[in-house]
Amino acid sequence: MSTTTNLKVLIIEDDTPKLTAIEDCLREELGFTDLVSARSLSSALRVLQSKDFHLCIVDMSIPTFDFDADKTGGEPQAKGGVDVLRYIQSEAPETKAIIITQYIEFPDGNGTASTLMQVSESLLKKFKHNLIAVLFYASQKSDWRSKLKYAIYGEFYEK
Repeated sequence: MSTTTNLKVLIIEDDTPKLTAIEDCLREELGFTDLVSARSLSSALRVLQSKDFHLCIVDMSIPTFDFDADKTGGEPQAKGGVDVLRYIQSEAPETKAIIITQYIEFPDGNGTASTLMQVSESLLKKFKHNLIAVLFYASQKSDWRSKLKYAIYGEFYEK
């Protein structure tokens, strides 16, 4: 399925090995060349305000700030990716997004947690015009790669 593309892609990911794996997949298997990365919610919003993107690949759990800025990353945001989706929906409605997360549960703040399936169903309904897919990432497995490629291919090439 390798094809060269001129899609502009923003990858919002704070975990370096995961970021590298996603970049490698996009470059090697889909021929993407215009990749930009952001490592926190604040840097993602700053980049989104300064440049248009066709696609954002968003980690669900991202820190508030870059680790380089204050050495802590600020408050961890278990659902920080949702803030990115809200911004895209209101300020960049032509941008598509894919959530890719390593977590299978997300705290609700009241002592309970939502499963990845529950969060996925809710987000796909709420952000139906922008959100393409919610994917589970596991570094020891490669099925996330084929699911990511399929989601991108289905949205941008099969119309």
